[in-house]
Amino acid sequence: MIYCLVLYSIEACGLFKNDMNYLERIKNYFKEVKIEMSKVKWPTKNQTVNYTLVVIGVSVAVAAFLGTLDYIFNLGLNFFLFR
Repeated sequence: MIYCLVLYSIEACGLFKNDMNYLERIKNYFKEVKIEMSKVKWPTKNQTVNYTLVVIGVSVAVAAFLGTLDYIFNLGLNFFLFR
């Protein structure tokens, strides 16, 4: 099934066209990739640093929240199971 998906993806990209030879198709593919990548609006260094700090901060907050819940539930289970 995965083989069929890969073949379908390659066919959708136009790599099985009969009017171009194999090397021209590969060259055309990378040319199109370059064009599409030039359309991407890349973040600035400052934005990247800020987004990274936000991700780290949210990760630490979620870890602290889940750790607190785990501790509370552990105390509750110990209280009810080992009185």
